[in-house]
Amino acid sequence: MSEKKIPVLRGSRITLRGVRESDIDDRLRIGRHHEFIHMCGGETLPEPEYPDRTVWEDWYNAVKEDPYAWIIELDGRCIGTAGFHQIAEEDRCATYRIGIFDPACMSNGYGTEATKLLVRYGFEEMHLHRIELKVLDYNRRGIRCYEKCGFSVDGILRENALIEGKFYSDIVMSILEPELRALCAEGMY
Repeated sequence: MSEKKIPVLRGSRITLRGVRESDIDDRLRIGRHHEFIHMCGGETLPEPEYPDRTVWEDWYNAVKEDPYAWIIELDGRCIGTAGFHQIAEEDRCATYRIGIFDPACMSNGYGTEATKLLVRYGFEEMHLHRIELKVLDYNRRGIRCYEKCGFSVDGILRENALIEGKFYSDIVMSILEPELRALCAEGMY
């Protein structure tokens, strides 16, 4: 089966591209870490996990089938994914998602760069009107990233996520196409 072709988007430090079979080995080396799992609403990992190759082969096959999933590449290796889901063409809306897998690459601005690239792509190429997301209220790093990229808080889904016996809230954020145009005019993008 051939790998899907999605456009390559280049930033100043990262590249967003389609998945490659070599990404399986990058995922195998990175493994699963508490920080990534917890920010996605998962349970605590007492130490990093390094599942066998078949887990990452399944991940590769899932990403390969997703028409709106990009690999975040840094220095030739996969450090995360980003993309759109829940695309409502009739409403010109999509939900954004991003994850940096490698803890050494967190808090370096790579998520902000990837988000800006995909927000522009979503509005300019997909002709979306609205891009939205949900972020757990304790994911301060994610919230700061989205604010830097022009997302505004729409509301809070109070205590809708039960994680390790405790309820947390999701913050709903969005950016509209006219807001991106204004940010571009101000030189913010």
